[in-house]
Amino acid sequence: MNDQSNKSSSPMFSNSLMSADDALEFLIDSAQVSEHTEITSLDDSIGRILSEDIHSKINVPGFDNSAMDGYTIALDEKKLDSINQTFSVVDRIAAGSTGKELKKGNAARIFTGAPIPKGANTVIMQEECQASEDGSEITISRSIELNENIRPTGNDILKNDVILKTGKKIKPEDISLAASVGIGELHVFKRLKVGVFFTGDELVEPGNSLTVGKIYNSNRYALVALLKNAGCEVLNLGNIKDNFDSTCGALEKLSNDCDLIMTTGGVSVGEEDHVKPAVEKLGSLSLWKIKMKPGKPLAYGQVKNIPFIGLPGNPVSSFVTYCIFALPYIKKIQGNSNFKNEPIKVKTNFDCKRAKPRREYARVKIDYSSEIPIASLYPKQGSDVMSSVVWADGIIEIPENTVFDTGTILDYYPLSELTR
Repeated sequence: MNDQSNKSSSPMFSNSLMSADDALEFLIDSAQVSEHTEITSLDDSIGRILSEDIHSKINVPGFDNSAMDGYTIALDEKKLDSINQTFSVVDRIAAGSTGKELKKGNAARIFTGAPIPKGANTVIMQEECQASEDGSEITISRSIELNENIRPTGNDILKNDVILKTGKKIKPEDISLAASVGIGELHVFKRLKVGVFFTGDELVEPGNSLTVGKIYNSNRYALVALLKNAGCEVLNLGNIKDNFDSTCGALEKLSNDCDLIMTTGGVSVGEEDHVKPAVEKLGSLSLWKIKMKPGKPLAYGQVKNIPFIGLPGNPVSSFVTYCIFALPYIKKIQGNSNFKNEPIKVKTNFDCKRAKPRREYARVKIDYSSEIPIASLYPKQGSDVMSSVVWADGIIEIPENTVFDTGTILDYYPLSELTR
């Protein structure tokens, strides 16, 4: 094939392999937080990313209130050490109602959440109060302290407090908190629109019959599912013809309609790998080969100023490079402040007797029965063995140029965190 590319001048792009750490740092530094925001209702905000801090306009609670069912008392402070005190019950205060002012020596029946009336200075739970037969008096055998069982104004939240911060991925409890201060709408980043397409004349859609030399296109469904799981809107062109012109056409279309373009396969150096030269014709590549396994041919660049990420074609390679490199990049663009993958320390149930030149991301299952979790390898770690990902709890990071014995502590990433 003739060279139809415009070589990138980026110092990060060369024919040598880049370390995984340098590649991830380069991708993260290249990610620009979106400037596109919108307003959404609380009901539609789950999983979205906040684009501004949320301040409370009120105190929560907005008034002193009872923490339990019982009696609120206007206690004479001179009688704090007294026992067997009797109080006249002069009122009944339910949640949502307001009681009358209490004079010293009087009490009111009160229920959880009801406002503390003026004059009252403590609440005694009903189990500790002995009521007279007609309910007009109560006697409390023990000594009483001031402010028992009273939730003071602003006990949870003070007016003008920041209750939710920019960059937070909204969870159900965040929605509840916003509602508790009277906020009905949230400012969020717009969903990232990611355009995808897939090349390879050997690919067949699931549901159809296979002929000799053909395989089912699992990468298409994995990538779309991963992107949707990350809260992205996906424009899927599906399978396109495996040639240079069709690849250029798909890239041009997506560059007009999307915030990010992603593909799987076609970024290696074979004569039938058209994605890399097509990207170089329409834009530039800044990153290509990474010193890792599975993976290596991970491409990053621009197509007419729209970011492009090309994942490898083997299914495990595509899955792992998405989790380790592409998802943190996507999260940062989305405005998510928690975009970095945070490892957990685990102990290996295997050794490594031969140092390997590339960092490996191996599929493991975790045994949590010991103080430090123990990681066991799936027996087949090939880049084509997608069943290893389904079997695994997560991915363990095996450093390059390293040998170690069983029981060595390494970094581990749960799949539950790597895919959301």
